[in-house]
Amino acid sequence: MLDFIKKLFSPPPKPLASYGRTDTGRVRGHNEDAFCILPEQHVFLVADGMGGHNAGEVASRIAIEALTDYIINKAGKNLQGSNEEIRHALINGLRKANEKVMTLAASDDDLQGMGCTFVSCLVAGNSLHTCHVGDARCYIADEKKLEQITTDHTSLAKFDQKVRDDDMTMEIVPPPRHVVTRAIGFPFNEDPEYHTRNIRPGNRILLCSDGLWSMVDHDEMHRIITNAESPEQASNLLVDRANEGGGKDNITAVVVFID
Repeated sequence: MLDFIKKLFSPPPKPLASYGRTDTGRVRGHNEDAFCILPEQHVFLVADGMGGHNAGEVASRIAIEALTDYIINKAGKNLQGSNEEIRHALINGLRKANEKVMTLAASDDDLQGMGCTFVSCLVAGNSLHTCHVGDARCYIADEKKLEQITTDHTSLAKFDQKVRDDDMTMEIVPPPRHVVTRAIGFPFNEDPEYHTRNIRPGNRILLCSDGLWSMVDHDEMHRIITNAESPEQASNLLVDRANEGGGKDNITAVVVFID
């Protein structure tokens, strides 16, 4: 009983050191990426919009707002509960965001077909939880390696997996990288993808849109995020390097340091 009372009245978790930056890049006319940091809930979100007439910008903003509202007002204690409670809360939150975007798109001809890729990340104790659709990514870095936690929901990723599974060696033309197979704004035929990983002090987490990882190679991202003195420095260096590499898309980087 004493342990229960201590837990009930214990202070909320200390906010993690984190920082996010988004940039239009050097080619696009406007920025359809969006991100959000909820420091008290240890939640981090990145969305990458798609659709004509600036609808992608609307989709990413609405999806971020809908999931943020769900986390703050409805998910409650489930965000620091068991793994199964956290999994359910994150998946349900993305479903709520999807419903909100689809409803808005159906009500306005200019917004029809809008959508966004989306990755959410929650740190609870010594665990990292992610839930995503599309090719926005989450990585964990330590001094030795940078590990991609999420899997890309794209035609190219599906093609590459089939090649590996079937041990195909003949030359086949792969599909374009940018064709997304799962996204917010379209019916979910299956749950958003969920992962959990153990984390430890010294780990660094990166959430990003494809405008970053398509412009900066894996080793360079690892070097930047492990050598940076702060999340702000890491985010700024990553975005700057993506622009130096061409900046062909909008760029977003959210970095979290685990104490």
